[in-house]
Amino acid sequence: MKYYSGKDLKLGKNVEILPNAFIGDNCEIGDGTVVQFGAFLERDCIIGSNCRIGTHAVLRRGTRIGDHSVFGSLSASEGNNFIGNHVTIHTQCHITEGSVIEDYVFIAPEYVGANTMRISHGRENIPLTKEAPHIRFGARIGVNVTVLPKITIGREALIGAGAVVTSDIPDFAIAFGTPAKLRGQVAEEDRYPEELYQEFISRKRV
Repeated sequence: MKYYSGKDLKLGKNVEILPNAFIGDNCEIGDGTVVQFGAFLERDCIIGSNCRIGTHAVLRRGTRIGDHSVFGSLSASEGNNFIGNHVTIHTQCHITEGSVIEDYVFIAPEYVGANTMRISHGRENIPLTKEAPHIRFGARIGVNVTVLPKITIGREALIGAGAVVTSDIPDFAIAFGTPAKLRGQVAEEDRYPEELYQEFISRKRV
């Protein structure tokens, strides 16, 4: 056996799973998707059609990825994340638990998203909470960007390399710096066609 698979694995047509991959229980992988060498998918992951899961990528339980998306080598989804269609997540990215990444988002290498975590240490009146970033349709995030908990990055916003995002970024904004500050607007000619966005809205699930 070239790769490990758990119980109730559902594979579409022409799926390619390369050696040393681990596919956990109750996973689904759509038509034409490629899972590269050594990738690790925990249980209950759902991957759409025509995706590519990179070498030694880690997808923890409950990760959902839409169609035509790339999840890069050595990147990690910490579970219970929603990643849409036509998304590119490059190499060595950390997608913290509970993140929402909408369609047509591009994330360059070494992105780090953070969530809020309060641990009770046995005190029942202090709950465990997790509040992760929400990256909206078509946003583009440069290399080595950090996004703090509860942040929303707006539709088709552009975040420059090395930024630390500490507050919400509006739709179509350009932001960079530490902390990231608004520096301008994405030009009309550099935006996705409105009909593509409306198509996304019509089937939006999150």
